[in-house]
Amino acid sequence: MIKEVEEIKTCPKHTFRDKLFDFSCRRIGSQQTKTLFKLYDLATFDLYGKPKGAIGAIDITNRCNLRCKHCYFYTHDYAEKPELSDGEWIEKLEGLKETGFPFYQCSWIGGEPLLRKDLLERCMKYFRSNLIVTNGTLELPNWPDVNFYISVDGKKETHDAIRGNGCYDIIRKNAVRNDLKIIVSMVINKMNYREIEYFIEEWKDIGVRGCLFQIHTPVKGLANNDFWPGWKLRDEIVDTLLRLKEEKYGDFIGVPVHVLKLMKSDKCKEVTRNCIFKKVSFCFDHQGQIKKPCMIGPQADCLRCGCILPFYLWALEDKWLLMRELMIYFKRRVGKKMLR
Repeated sequence: MIKEVEEIKTCPKHTFRDKLFDFSCRRIGSQQTKTLFKLYDLATFDLYGKPKGAIGAIDITNRCNLRCKHCYFYTHDYAEKPELSDGEWIEKLEGLKETGFPFYQCSWIGGEPLLRKDLLERCMKYFRSNLIVTNGTLELPNWPDVNFYISVDGKKETHDAIRGNGCYDIIRKNAVRNDLKIIVSMVINKMNYREIEYFIEEWKDIGVRGCLFQIHTPVKGLANNDFWPGWKLRDEIVDTLLRLKEEKYGDFIGVPVHVLKLMKSDKCKEVTRNCIFKKVSFCFDHQGQIKKPCMIGPQADCLRCGCILPFYLWALEDKWLLMRELMIYFKRRVGKKMLR
């Protein structure tokens, strides 16, 4: 079998893993191959730890069709520096391939990443798992293997007050896509924290896979920085999410209980001071330059971070939680097959 894999015709920069993946897809099918490779990667991370650059984010563009009040992106002078061309981005990714870059998981952000849809389709082929963070106002492409995270800020009136009139209705229309893997993501702040359960009820029956919650991260230099809820209210928000998850909505709230508990004020600072995401991730800006400490950039107030990723990665150090996540993954895969 090894000899047969090696004889597969590939470009000079195709890795052995790429060849094995292609070979397996032809033998047992792409979906089964992706499942097996995902389980292998999770097991490898469990045994040897997460390799540098295993997960991260790329600002594929510095352009956006909206100008949201709480957006961290515009605290930087990105507009003064042109984004990389299509060819320059491909050259960047090919260069990373030469260095043994792991190409495991990438979140495509910006700006609005779907403004460069054709380039995205080319770039995503380098990674084993892709997540697109979008404002949802552009039609979603027919990419069934991609995870779409659509940003929604609560009720229609609240969302449109933050992002622009008419945005909410467009998102509702675009998000009704049972053929795609869509998560709606709410960043909770002082303006919308009373709308959490309304938000869940609004989205739970239209076909999205679940909802994700994060808490507003203060950004230095942001003109309108009145969104930070403060520690007392933040703890109340986390308690609300825990209650709703445990008593009513279960896994539709896509944040594990252990992760939510880590976001409480008595635990969160240890996580953010020793941020695993900062240690293992990659983040590139729209010019392909390294962004530190994370996708928010140098203006992020890390001690008050409300991004889910540092807490999720910290929680995954717990082997029991990792096993639970694997079981949930299996359950979803089996459930999908039963529905066919």
